[in-house]
Amino acid sequence: MIYGGWHPFLFSEDAIVSDSSARSRSDAAATRRWAERLERFAAGNHTVVAFCAAEGVSESNFYLWRRRLAQSSTPGSNLPTVVPIRVAPPPAPATPIELSLPSGTVVRFPADARPEVIVAILRGLEGRPC
Repeated sequence: MIYGGWHPFLFSEDAIVSDSSARSRSDAAATRRWAERLERFAAGNHTVVAFCAAEGVSESNFYLWRRRLAQSSTPGSNLPTVVPIRVAPPPAPATPIELSLPSGTVVRFPADARPEVIVAILRGLEGRPC
């Protein structure tokens, strides 16, 4: 037991702060410290137990912060998704197809008419007197 002595687990960055603005600053500072700490862990080759002992933090806090920071960095975590778009004016309507026959008859087709339809109609008109 520790009587009157300082212990690293009793006064850590996870201590409760009463003032809300101080709490948010403290939370941000703790988050930054733990992110740096977890980067050091990932760069090293220590076990969690050895790393926590060297850093003076508990294993439970290590796992808590690792989970907390992993959740805040997952895709779709309260961050709006920005998707680039290009706004273009609508295409101008295509000009219809217009055929003037030797008889003086004018036949109009929509611009997207299939060629085989036009040919079929013209063949039908060939044998028909005007």
